[in-house]
Amino acid sequence: MPTDAQLLIGKVLQIKDKIIAKRHCIPSDLKAEWNTLDEQTACFESEALYRTAVKGQEMNKHIEYKGSVKELSQLVKQLKTLNKKVNVTQVRH
Repeated sequence: MPTDAQLLIGKVLQIKDKIIAKRHCIPSDLKAEWNTLDEQTACFESEALYRTAVKGQEMNKHIEYKGSVKELSQLVKQLKTLNKKVNVTQVRH
């Protein structure tokens, strides 16, 4: 059964993927916020396995997050808020 941290990391990756998919719609006034969140979540890079995989070798995801579950929860909230802001901005155009 996944731990709270694993569930939150999954949420971070899901929301981050949604924002990355519409990164071209992020208004300039939100780009600084996105860049900050992107840097804070860089250790959760979901594509890292694809770049370092070697055929025939077993690989494990290695996440170097040093924060607490509470901090992870805050990251999820911040990403959700940014995602909503981008959605609202997207509808206006």
